[in-house]
Amino acid sequence: MKIHYKGFMRERIHRNPLTIAPDASFFEARSLIHEKGVRHLPVVDKHGKLVGIVTDRDIREAAPSDATLLSVQELNFLLGKLKVSAFMTPKDKLITITPAALIEEAVQLMHDHKIGCLPVLEGEKLYGIFTETDALDHFVDIFGLKQKGTRLTIAIEDKPGVLLEVLQVFKKHNVNVISIITPSFMVEGKRIAAIRIKTEDYNEIVKDLEKAGYDVLSIGKWPSV
Repeated sequence: MKIHYKGFMRERIHRNPLTIAPDASFFEARSLIHEKGVRHLPVVDKHGKLVGIVTDRDIREAAPSDATLLSVQELNFLLGKLKVSAFMTPKDKLITITPAALIEEAVQLMHDHKIGCLPVLEGEKLYGIFTETDALDHFVDIFGLKQKGTRLTIAIEDKPGVLLEVLQVFKKHNVNVISIITPSFMVEGKRIAAIRIKTEDYNEIVKDLEKAGYDVLSIGKWPSV
């Protein structure tokens, strides 16, 4: 059977997210954000095209300050007239991405631009949204944090074939690897590998790794509780 997962955006985004029209009122936007518990509300026209986005921060900034001299009735009247299009972030100022983009690209964009949400567009139409929560969920899966096992942190030489040699030790003990993470930085000239293995019986594995010349820097069972 052919595997179709390729790490693209379309596998992780929220399809058919909650949206609002540009001519909706301030109160409609505030109600949706508060009642539905969302932080990002895409603004789309009647054809499903993205025209902007409203965030919980936009709602706070659009509301008058406590120091205003207006009465409650005056405030409600003015806010009732305020349209979403007046305080949303327009599309031309948004960073967007396509469903065919890699998830790593999305995370990099969010990191570099310090934003918490990426609208995902197919042409001009809204395909979905990708949020900080989606990014965290993705990395929880990649790190294998939901699977019970042991995390071994090992210092290895930064040269081709070293990881294969490490994996041979796990193969010898008939242990499956849940995930392998190697940061881009070096520590004292060596690369650090955080390897999660699907067992809690690790003593003999650690002995064989150390016998092979690998420094096992830390050992931790996961989940820890």
